[in-house]
Amino acid sequence: MTDPVLIAVPPKGGSFDDVLKRIVHLGWIRPEVVTELRRLIKDDKRRVKLEEGLIQLWDQAGGTEQATIRAADRYGHDMDDVAAALKRMRRWTAADGRVRLDYTPRTAVETLLDQHRHDSDAVVREAALALHLQLDLTRPGRPSRVVFNQLDFTFAPTGKAVVRGVLIGTDHEVTPTYLRKHKRDISLTCYDAFHNTMLDALDTARVRNWKEMTAHLIEANTDVRILGSLGLNDYLGHCVLMRRDRAERTVALGGSRSWTDGPNPRMAILRESPVLIDPQYEEVYESLLDARGNGIRFEVGPKDIETICVEQDRAAIYIVRSGGTVAVTPDLCVVGEELTISETIVAVNQERLNHDPAIGILVEHLAPQNTDHTQIWRDQLAQRLGDRLY
Repeated sequence: MTDPVLIAVPPKGGSFDDVLKRIVHLGWIRPEVVTELRRLIKDDKRRVKLEEGLIQLWDQAGGTEQATIRAADRYGHDMDDVAAALKRMRRWTAADGRVRLDYTPRTAVETLLDQHRHDSDAVVREAALALHLQLDLTRPGRPSRVVFNQLDFTFAPTGKAVVRGVLIGTDHEVTPTYLRKHKRDISLTCYDAFHNTMLDALDTARVRNWKEMTAHLIEANTDVRILGSLGLNDYLGHCVLMRRDRAERTVALGGSRSWTDGPNPRMAILRESPVLIDPQYEEVYESLLDARGNGIRFEVGPKDIETICVEQDRAAIYIVRSGGTVAVTPDLCVVGEELTISETIVAVNQERLNHDPAIGILVEHLAPQNTDHTQIWRDQLAQRLGDRLY
């Protein structure tokens, strides 16, 4: 029996939902299993957000359980949920002698997940067995989160051989590396991670989307190939954010709306103080902005980078999807064109594709697309942001 085809998908979030919807449409997995997967992951996300709120309330209420319960009640939290959370959450004593509240320990979260693995409903059991725990590195305290792990499937296309496959939840920033090392065969994850990890395989790092990357790929340096878009139209842009008064000063300097088309007088604004960023994209921003040549410095931004950008009057580079967060953050604006655009793509290990017909069958049914809807996304973003887009 041949080895199964290994397919990387996002482990959680909106991208995970969208990719699984497409896979259901293709008939690879059953819709009821996907429904349960999404429910279990979202329920656990709500658990973590509740615990995060209780940790803050605990400190604000003086570090006692009763005071925290009263505060949670005033904020409208469900008291049964609060009581259950406080019962399982960890306490620890700080250096100042105060008792602090922390997220539910990993072993207790594992117990919660195990209950679903032994549920009376077979579909719930199947979905829960496809999940595992992962540290959420984006949150202070690093809580254990339930995320997608793996799910086996069998696909029997008409007139062709049966294909065995395994969907594997893979954080998108490591997917290209796994493809290169033959640890994955197909990737259904975001383009921006490929830009971030394949700079050594490009004849120029100044590419802004997957099409430009494909055009500048040095194929002798890697077996990774981007075959096209998955067609989800799930665009996002890495955009420059500023407070409105700073944005107006930037525009007054003149120059192009594009930050990546050579010398631009607007760069003077980015030199005023370190630009807040997500550190995993530092190399990308460094190359696209020629940061060293332009005297631009970067600083790792906090979780609430949009709010800090406004409150501390800082420039930032951050991911913008629909523009919803920008629209509800007072005085926050997007300045200029996005540095790079990302969407869910279909990528493969070419050497594996050449030698395994099963991979080719799945790629054929995925039907990678070459259609570019970037301008439609930009127009929708402009409509959403109005005068917050400079």
